[in-house]
Amino acid sequence: MSKSLLSLAVALALLRGATHLPAAEPAAPVAPVAPPAADPSYHLSAGDTIVVAVYGEAELAATQTIGRGGEVRLPLIGEVVLAGQTVREAEHLLEATYIKRQFLKAPAVNIAVAAYFPREVSVLGAVRAPGTLVFPSDTTSLDIVEIITRCGGFLPISKADAVTITRRLPDGHDSVIVVDLENVISGRRKAGRGRADLAVFPGDRVWVPERLF
Repeated sequence: MSKSLLSLAVALALLRGATHLPAAEPAAPVAPVAPPAADPSYHLSAGDTIVVAVYGEAELAATQTIGRGGEVRLPLIGEVVLAGQTVREAEHLLEATYIKRQFLKAPAVNIAVAAYFPREVSVLGAVRAPGTLVFPSDTTSLDIVEIITRCGGFLPISKADAVTITRRLPDGHDSVIVVDLENVISGRRKAGRGRADLAVFPGDRVWVPERLF
């Protein structure tokens, strides 16, 4: 057999062999990445998206965005209000609900926060960087001193002894708090504390007036 015919025969043999190669195995499905564990003391609020899981009960898993009324709808138990509660309190509430309604005898509920609803406060007046301050994702309140610090601090013309915090109450009325931050900051420095222990919440409005010379 000539070399050319031999080469052709080898090539055909290889081609025939290739047609019998085992089919490639399908790629294994990639498991979804679970959201990081939430701080147990974090207070849930409307707009947060949570992942609820019940140990050993895969069919009860649910991802829900907390509604304006603070509610979520979950398998078996339906609508439950969770806003305002800490993650740990919400877990205990769901466990107690499953038991009370006789769906489960000893449930172990886990809640993770998949997405935090943006939280912000308006800071206007005599500060170096007035505007809207966005809260860290897992934070539901900030100390007033930290708020002012994050906005660049006071100006020389700031009337720091008459800072106002305006807060909308559930009944629709506004509550106005006047804070003497000159004394607060002085006291904080003397005591070596890093906070004034006066919380500002999302939706609040902070106003720093100017001094009248």
